[in-house]
Amino acid sequence: MKKAIGCVFAFAIVLGGCTSKTDPNKKNFSAALDQYFAKRGELCLGQASWPVEITALEARLDKDLRNGLTGRMVALESVGLVKSTEAEKPSFDHSGKPTGDTYKVTSYSLTETSKPFQREVKDSVGLNLSGKPILPRTDLCWGRKQLAEVVKWEGPMKLGDNQVATVHYRYKLDSVAEWANRPEVITAFPAIAREMVGAEGHLSEYGVVLTSEGWEAKGLDSDL
Repeated sequence: MKKAIGCVFAFAIVLGGCTSKTDPNKKNFSAALDQYFAKRGELCLGQASWPVEITALEARLDKDLRNGLTGRMVALESVGLVKSTEAEKPSFDHSGKPTGDTYKVTSYSLTETSKPFQREVKDSVGLNLSGKPILPRTDLCWGRKQLAEVVKWEGPMKLGDNQVATVHYRYKLDSVAEWANRPEVITAFPAIAREMVGAEGHLSEYGVVLTSEGWEAKGLDSDL
């Protein structure tokens, strides 16, 4: 009996030794997507330029659009993430010279309440085409996407010099901010609703590529 158990144990070790991080299997693809979501999984609103200034004309043009710029700012103000102030701005002609007139704008700025959700946009550093520093930009993030399970995959197949595969998976949401569940915010930012629907079990897909370190999600090392 002991001999049989020992043989089974030895067989298991042999099988374990045959696995490799380059194998196209559920474990390796899961590790690739876990690594990707750890780096790229944060979900943000995509509004990175602050303050947001809206003229009276702009407000009239999109007043009936709940997910227009005005609607988005009103929704964020309703949950305390931004604060609006009224201001007058000098008017300039096409040559850049002041006309002496002014126009009214509503300016929306981030509040102290928004600080836990603020994230600096990674591409907001460097110089613009004129050689001047690009001012830091800040987005508001509301949750994080995580892998729930790898369901299936297609490939691997040869694409140029690379081995690639398409992984079909389900994801879940973590650390979702309370304000992201508010109806007015979901209406103003449809992407939130899409992510929440996607987390209800729908299949998503993403590409992975074989590297010297094993399978890796495409775009993992990009600066975006």
